[in-house]
Amino acid sequence: MKKIILMALMGLTSLMGVVNAQTKIKETAVPRSVLLALEKTYDSYKVRTWYQAPGQYVAELVIDGQNGRAYFTAGGDWQYSTFPVKAEECPTLMNTYFVNNYPGYRIKSIDYVEEMNGDNYYRMMIVKKGIAENDCELVFDTRGKLMKSNAPDPDAVKRDYYTRNSPDMTEEKISEQSGTETSRQRQRPAPRVDQPKVEKFAPSEEIENHFKKAMGKRIKAGPEWVERNGEYAVAYYTNAQNVKMEAVYQLSNNQPIMTGKTLVKDRYNSGILKYLAQKFSGEQYRVEKMVVYEFNSKFRDPIDGKKPKPYTYVVISQRIKGGRDRKYTRMEFNSSSQFIGLIAQPLDEKDVQ
Repeated sequence: MKKIILMALMGLTSLMGVVNAQTKIKETAVPRSVLLALEKTYDSYKVRTWYQAPGQYVAELVIDGQNGRAYFTAGGDWQYSTFPVKAEECPTLMNTYFVNNYPGYRIKSIDYVEEMNGDNYYRMMIVKKGIAENDCELVFDTRGKLMKSNAPDPDAVKRDYYTRNSPDMTEEKISEQSGTETSRQRQRPAPRVDQPKVEKFAPSEEIENHFKKAMGKRIKAGPEWVERNGEYAVAYYTNAQNVKMEAVYQLSNNQPIMTGKTLVKDRYNSGILKYLAQKFSGEQYRVEKMVVYEFNSKFRDPIDGKKPKPYTYVVISQRIKGGRDRKYTRMEFNSSSQFIGLIAQPLDEKDVQ
């Protein structure tokens, strides 16, 4: 059976327009040449749905338990197949490149593409956090090395990010934080140190009223409202049981998204602690916070329509050699205590240690 690797390069720039123009059809409407091409391409598969686009047929299928899409010409030639993958399933080099070069961005999707000419690679779509930002494409080979990108220059992204978040920094300090070089400086960038940004934020009246109605008198302290990544309004508060909590609302529709519960030390997730002990073996570190996020009962994933499972956000710190400052590593874990990925910067100003 043909081994499936995941992702596609040639023609993917126009893929989104094709996807939007697809029409669902019955298998009886698919030309026999296309059906034979699918049989020739994969030995074992299950087609869920067929779609037709201008000059193209698309099979939404399952192969070895992996969901994907196979694209064929109207003449019956296989073009490429795409398979969605998670960040933790991708090469470390690839994830590290994103985290180190695009602070203030988030991963929108990752696909593994398999082409008819034998080329296979990962296609990562990223978008700057905020409203109405354009998607950017990063293409990596199977080892995680960047091959192609239409994203902004990483040095410009980092310089802009650190300038906006630390307006009083000198050019040399910005260079250290962003990893870029000045004409007077050619050295390794310094580790990132959180620098608090104090800004007052007020949520909409609708959000504030919803929070008051939902919480009633179950608050011991707070709330303190902050804006998170231009997308969310977050209420930091302490409940009647003296537990530090977060209530997260979406700014675009004023609806509640999820609630975060900060765990006390003796309630830390043992599976996550084991992972940290292995990954940071021989290094000095401490767990600064562990927050479990659970989604609102009415919230549904816009892609699959399902309620997302809880996940855990973890921050660890390490002392910078030769100084008192500490650098921070931020990670996310799924409901099974498995590592999901790294977070490039604090969630918001309240996330600063």
